Amino acid sequence: MYFVPTPKAWGVLVAPVRLEVVEAMRMVAPCSIAEIAAALDRPADTLYRHIEKLSRAKLVVEHSVRRSGRRFEQIYDLVADDYKPGFKSGGGRAANKAYEDTLTSIFKIATRTTRDSARAGQLIGTGDDRNIIGKLELAWLTPDEFSEVRELMAKVKSYLDARKARRDGRLYVAAFVAIPVTRKRGVRRTMSPAKQVTQPSTKANGQLSAKLSAKLSAKSSAKSSAKSSVKSSIPANSKPGKEFSLKFDKSKATQR
Repeated sequence: MYFVPTPKAWGVLVAPVRLEVVEAMRMVAPCSIAEIAAALDRPADTLYRHIEKLSRAKLVVEHSVRRSGRRFEQIYDLVADDYKPGFKSGGGRAANKAYEDTLTSIFKIATRTTRDSARAGQLIGTGDDRNIIGKLELAWLTPDEFSEVRELMAKVKSYLDARKARRDGRLYVAAFVAIPVTRKRGVRRTMSPAKQVTQPSTKANGQLSAKLSAKLSAKSSAKSSAKSSVKSSIPANSKPGKEFSLKFDKSKATQR
């Protein structure tokens, strides 16, 4: 087991293509780039820069040189059979970005593999020949219960690791994750003090009420002044309502 010391080095490891390269090397290393390309079904010339980056990050080493026909080829090996984050701050911002990049790459690989197999008509979801498993689960877990889930996943990983070197059966990719849920909206079960909403104080409420009352009073005064202004512009002997009523009645009588 090799503990990758920094999030930057971890980012080199978990880029989608390089993550696949490392997984292929876990099956066939020590190996040449041509052997990695055959395991991944990729052109060999597209893998050289990825091996170079893994080498600079000290995740892959030059193992030896092997003769292949009339030429010699470089053999590469992993510095360890497996990798884990070894960051000083396991929960910092850089570490969280590294975890996000890791899962994003895993999902990309799983999605591409699913797409290719589905388009080739190779997926069977029912019956005795079923060859695909997929399930999404939500559950409340205590720290101890989450540790039990981790142990179960570790057992599945060990089971799969023991079957990397052989060539019988069919090649599968397995991707499994367990992630704490953070809701962006809705009810939060827990909330940090910095994000808690505090109610306004009684004094603040009083000040707010006073301001609101003043605004309402000002609006009421303005309306009263406007009405007074309109009334003053109408002659004292004028009775618009009655005049309108007389005209209306006269018109109505004419129509009859």
